[in-house]
Amino acid sequence: MDHYGDGGLRRLLPLLGGAMVAVAWFGLWWDAAILRQLLPSGPMVALGFEFSQIGAASLVLVGVAGVVLALFHVIRLHRRTLAELRVKDIELTESRDRLRRYVADLERVADVSAHDLQEPLRRMVAYAQLLDRHDRAELDDEARAYVGHVVDAARRMRALISGLRAYVSVDSLPPPASRTSATGAIGVARQRLNDILVQSDAALVVDPLPDVAADHASLVEIFVQLIDNGIRFRSPDRRPVIHVSALRVGAMVEFSVRDNGIGIEPGRVARMFEIFYRPHGADMTSGGSIGMGLAVIRRLVERLGGGIRVGSTVGEGST
Repeated sequence: MDHYGDGGLRRLLPLLGGAMVAVAWFGLWWDAAILRQLLPSGPMVALGFEFSQIGAASLVLVGVAGVVLALFHVIRLHRRTLAELRVKDIELTESRDRLRRYVADLERVADVSAHDLQEPLRRMVAYAQLLDRHDRAELDDEARAYVGHVVDAARRMRALISGLRAYVSVDSLPPPASRTSATGAIGVARQRLNDILVQSDAALVVDPLPDVAADHASLVEIFVQLIDNGIRFRSPDRRPVIHVSALRVGAMVEFSVRDNGIGIEPGRVARMFEIFYRPHGADMTSGGSIGMGLAVIRRLVERLGGGIRVGSTVGEGST
């Protein structure tokens, strides 16, 4: 079989088929009794074959040849399938290697951004603030506004770089080694958001939460970002209320973070978790969103084996 490729087999199969037919005809011709039954010269009679040794042998040979042909076909398909699988495996390995190199490159870019680019930005902020304090009496309102713009822009750039680094570094986080208390994580998130909760007079309502298979830091970051979004996009007509709950769905736990804010337009919902996307067109001035929070938590949730979605009604809030 090793000497025949697909082309050789295609040439061999008709020869084997022709040989089969020739042998069968020869056996039937030799067996006169069977031949007379097949080609009667008188009235038609019921066929009652009595096979001679040669006729029986010819039919057996036909059956064996048919089995051989079937085996040829199966082996050919098997070899072709193996060859295709080897090609696919090579392509998959190459794609996986390219992806690993791509992720490694992104991590290197993030590290460079976090260190080499942050330092010049810190210097810009420091010198702009020194200029503002040192020459405040000599600067007019327009000049002070320019200095303020420089400081704000540098701070925003630092926030963008930090957000990009957080987004890229998710893949390098170790897998969770144990179960984590979601109640403890929400408590830490509440402490981190205490100032904005007080300033906005927001109410954070938390139902009993179970332990989950997740690392503590990731779970805290997820809660912080979702609660912060609920407060950031609050309605001016009512006190912000953020409600955190959990529901067991089979072996998984579904967390819900619901707010009573301004909601999201239907056309913007699908893009909520895109990197640098700001659903409400928040500007890039001080205090505005940089569009990284939801993109980061989506990657965190997916790394933990889950998924994230959003439902929203304009004027009523989001979940």
